[in-house]
Amino acid sequence: MNTRQLRYGVVSGSVRLGLVGQVASRALLLGGLVLGGLTGTAYAATCNVPDMAHATIQSAVSDLTCSEIVLAAKVFTEQVRIRRTSIVTIRGAGEGRTILKSPATRTRSTATTTFASGYTYVVDVMPGSQANLVGLTVDGGSNANCTERYFGVRYTSSQGQLTGVTIDNVRGTGANASCINVTALAVTADGTGTASVAIERATVRNFQANAILINGVNAAATIKNSTIRGSGPISGLFQNGIYFARGATGAADRNNLSDLRYTGDPCRGVGTAMQAFKAGPTFFTGNVIRNVDRGMWLHENTSDQVAYENRIVDSSAGILSNSNGDGKIRITKNGISNIARSTAATVDTCFAESGDGIAVRTEKSSALVANSIAGSARDGIELATDTSALDVQQNKATRSTRNDVSDQGTMNKLTLNSCNKSTPTGKCDSTP
Repeated sequence: MNTRQLRYGVVSGSVRLGLVGQVASRALLLGGLVLGGLTGTAYAATCNVPDMAHATIQSAVSDLTCSEIVLAAKVFTEQVRIRRTSIVTIRGAGEGRTILKSPATRTRSTATTTFASGYTYVVDVMPGSQANLVGLTVDGGSNANCTERYFGVRYTSSQGQLTGVTIDNVRGTGANASCINVTALAVTADGTGTASVAIERATVRNFQANAILINGVNAAATIKNSTIRGSGPISGLFQNGIYFARGATGAADRNNLSDLRYTGDPCRGVGTAMQAFKAGPTFFTGNVIRNVDRGMWLHENTSDQVAYENRIVDSSAGILSNSNGDGKIRITKNGISNIARSTAATVDTCFAESGDGIAVRTEKSSALVANSIAGSARDGIELATDTSALDVQQNKATRSTRNDVSDQGTMNKLTLNSCNKSTPTGKCDSTP
């Protein structure tokens, strides 16, 4: 990809796949993961569970001669700890047919990690391990509590693939539904450990705080063709869909995210479909987001962040980009429509971008190119007073309640934009 393509986001579908490939290459460097398979020594044995030799999944996982574990169509109530350097594939009979369900009382992981240590789990892929999960449902039991850090599936400084897996009911009830310590699926790395996971055709639903979290400098993941459905509207806790944080790198491509609605005070947070916070290079491409508080949030990143050909509809905010490194943001060819203004009492102070299609704050030299925005309750594109030298070109914005384009920044470069009304006037080169 040449410099101009990378800068302006003028990329084809093949180049988009190339972006995802860049992340796969980084994953290979981090932990030996290739999207088509895993490196490492494999054993030849296939083990069935249950059978005379292996009554439980854990017994087969602990048997190092089992390289593939084939599960019957039934409910297995157990925690599974995977601690082995040889590759193991755990293959179910299909989502909803093979169910791995959390017991009522869970033991804590013994994994050494500085991030959320002493956690409980349904599936725990321990540091240095390599594991694939295929064709099954992980049921969290809906019995999380605020005294535990709880993960449905966690890869800690480990590698693998998760394909055709549903993660369900990783949450608590009542007062225990309002704690942020519950995550459905996590890929984490800290210290010298590395983590790399390929996630495809996954479904995450009935979760609590985070659906998919990728965290740490040496963590990498690709999430493709997956579905995340939140619990909103809910009053107890805001929810995050796909969240790259603290140096993690990756790609989210052609996923569907919906129903992340928080009815409480937005000063506590808002439901966000996709975000990158202090992340490594991250690419959000071809995703469909609907009925959420905020579609996408890119904040405090010093590495390249790309939002390309995403669709955000029927939400309270489209894309917020703030406090990122100079020239690190490319928001290109996204379609955003029907963005309503939140009615929360604190919206002006804690969710100010609500009603905006795209809002940019505290940034320099970011690029907004060829986006289409229609029906924003506030501004189609809002460039705040603390922005400068933004490259805003070839965008189309219409039917905004306040302004299609609002440029309050310094020396922002607006060219070839199509809109009906702007502030200051004269920012519309044509009408949609």
